[in-house]
Amino acid sequence: MTNTTQWDRIVKLTHWSVAILFLINYFVTKAGSSLHQWVGYTIVGLVVVRLLWGGVTRSPARLSQFLPSFSKAVAHLNEVVTTRRDEHQGHNPAGAIMIWCMWSGLLVTGLSGYLMENPHFSEMDWLHSVHVITVNVTFTCVCIHILAVWGMSRLTGRSYLRSMLPTQKIHK
Repeated sequence: MTNTTQWDRIVKLTHWSVAILFLINYFVTKAGSSLHQWVGYTIVGLVVVRLLWGGVTRSPARLSQFLPSFSKAVAHLNEVVTTRRDEHQGHNPAGAIMIWCMWSGLLVTGLSGYLMENPHFSEMDWLHSVHVITVNVTFTCVCIHILAVWGMSRLTGRSYLRSMLPTQKIHK
């Protein structure tokens, strides 16, 4: 079975841009540097663009198509383990929880980082702790997300990654 979901350009652009920028900020930039801050602001902006797009699009990327539900996620995972199939177009219920967790983590990380640069908040140690904890929880979610995409692809024989890759149209 192949994944017939075709994510649109905005979804693909925001997904890969956020993924690359998050990893750059996590592994490459110096914490607190101007570059680190601007990369963080860009990530928040991209997440906001994706959320706004999810509010207006009619595609599988519409936010109302994948609201998080733990009971639906558990039922879905049980079904996939039993049948080795995933018939969802767009995000499945387990994926929905992870997507919302990552978006929330990115937004809280960005907000806490922004507030740490404000003189009224810069001396608050708890704010730095929130920033560090949320960035590490988000990184953990990213790792779980990657493993889940790999695992689900192996289990179902469906390429989840392929639908997120840029596609080129060949003109003759």
